[in-house]
Amino acid sequence: MKTLVRLSLAVILAAGLTTGLFANGLNLNGNGSKANAMGGAFVGLADDFSAAYWNPAGLAQMTTASFSLYGSDIMPFGTYQFDLAGIDAKSTFKHYLIPALGYFQPIGDKIVVGVYVNAPSGAGATWDGEDLAPLVGGLYDWNSKLGIFTISPSIAVKLSEKIMLGATLDINYGMLKMCQPVQDIGQYSEDLKGWALGGTFGLLVKPVKEFSFGVTYKLPFTAKLKGDVTIPIVEYYGWPTTVTGTRSATWPQWLAAGIAIKPTDKLTFTADVQYTNWKKLQTIPITFENADWQDNLAGGAAYQLLWKDTTQFRFGAEYMVSKGLALRAGYYLDPNPGPVDTQNLLLPEFKYSWITGGFGYKSEQIAIDFSLEYGTGTDIVVPPGVYAHAMPGTHGMTIVAPSLSFTYKF
Repeated sequence: MKTLVRLSLAVILAAGLTTGLFANGLNLNGNGSKANAMGGAFVGLADDFSAAYWNPAGLAQMTTASFSLYGSDIMPFGTYQFDLAGIDAKSTFKHYLIPALGYFQPIGDKIVVGVYVNAPSGAGATWDGEDLAPLVGGLYDWNSKLGIFTISPSIAVKLSEKIMLGATLDINYGMLKMCQPVQDIGQYSEDLKGWALGGTFGLLVKPVKEFSFGVTYKLPFTAKLKGDVTIPIVEYYGWPTTVTGTRSATWPQWLAAGIAIKPTDKLTFTADVQYTNWKKLQTIPITFENADWQDNLAGGAAYQLLWKDTTQFRFGAEYMVSKGLALRAGYYLDPNPGPVDTQNLLLPEFKYSWITGGFGYKSEQIAIDFSLEYGTGTDIVVPPGVYAHAMPGTHGMTIVAPSLSFTYKF
């Protein structure tokens, strides 16, 4: 009898816990308010501190030491409708604050070194358990929070007035918190953390003052997230309710190319093509240190993703109203890496259309930049009873993300 119960647990976990660990909702697509305001089309321009993320070769354009602060507020507005269960829910409003800071110092005329601490990726959602009670027959916690913080020692070299190279060593710290109910089991939760090493390489070429182009490559890296996994109900089978679990996933490579064109001294246009090798993420397994959990639950608790590679097209513009004041705007498309087969509430995946804008002010010593990004996701309809690893119903998402940057030049 206990064997049948354990097999049932594994089958239910397979259906209930298949949620995307990494998604385009996780890939924040932005870093630095100037770049954000220009739609993230910044690889071919890369002329401020955020070059450490977009194209580290651009750091070679710095002529004085500088310190920068950046903050972004990610505000997701999710919707979920499932008529058969009488559900018409909205995600709980929350702020997901994304900080960054950097210091960069020229050494002579040709080398710039520094360090950039930032959060290149993050996602999360919180839902009212009462709204979703008809789905599982009770009140449970529904929330997720996933983020990566990166420390990037950086170096950029000016080979000539026209050619620049740059690189960063990316020391990544990842975290995943997940709480959700599983049918016939009740509450399930994970709290995992871990470290991984990566790197970014960039090239920036400016053959003439009016034109530049750049190429950036981010190395794939494998992250191991380890921590507590809890299922209270397994106490009835004589198992510990909390055990140590480890997930291992390869963060995909990222390749981007961009151009910047200045038809006049006041006007700049930028365009990027950015490719992400999401296909590497098909399944993310978990290993439990407890033998009972490992033998009976590990297979069913693997995350099924079934993702495909994506390519983003980004466009931006900047107009200098005066020597110190700039107006900016941008647009980009962010394809959905995941199929309808794995759509879920806590880390959903959508095809986004983003409109961006902002402004910047600079003097001899300071620069202040502001951006506002508005992303609308295309609704995803999951028919009931068709997909084993997806939540049936209509999923929707809108994201608003303001950000502010401040730079002081010494």
